[in-house]
Amino acid sequence: MSRSIKVMSAIIAAAVLAGCSSTKTGGRDPSLSHSPRKQVVRMDYNESAYAVPVGQPTMLVGRTFIYDAINGGERSGGYVDVVLNPVSAMSNQWFDAVCRRGHILKGKPDPRYAARAYASKTNSFGQYAFTNVPSGEYYLTTRLYWMDTKPFSGAVQYGGLLAKKVRLVPGTNTINLSDSDKCRGYFH
Repeated sequence: MSRSIKVMSAIIAAAVLAGCSSTKTGGRDPSLSHSPRKQVVRMDYNESAYAVPVGQPTMLVGRTFIYDAINGGERSGGYVDVVLNPVSAMSNQWFDAVCRRGHILKGKPDPRYAARAYASKTNSFGQYAFTNVPSGEYYLTTRLYWMDTKPFSGAVQYGGLLAKKVRLVPGTNTINLSDSDKCRGYFH
């Protein structure tokens, strides 16, 4: 074997080994790692403590999107669920524990709690609409994820939860979910 072929083989072997050593996280991008999430006991459903919006019917329209700082441009939430959940002690706990602090609520939600929420699906542009919902205070929430690739780690999932508290007034309300609405503990 000539000296140049041996040198080139050594360089290729070193590159392969360096690539292997950079995947200690099991193929995951280490910048996306986080410590184990704290579990918080989900509060029990309490019908009498639930504030039900009872205002005049209203309409909510908007878009879900974020700016992709890695690749540049906008990522819209096409064909994702958007949830409009009335403000209550239970939804306040979710927003504070999950969205603000990045914890996990332990236990399954009561079906009566889930039944109070409104759901819509976005179109290919990330646009959504809720029609004929009572005016009042809600948490507006969606999940926005996409896959991308990185050298040595392969496919990596980015994105997370977007949520914010909104007040709907009679008539048509236009409210978007975007970068400023990222749930800190659940967005990469």
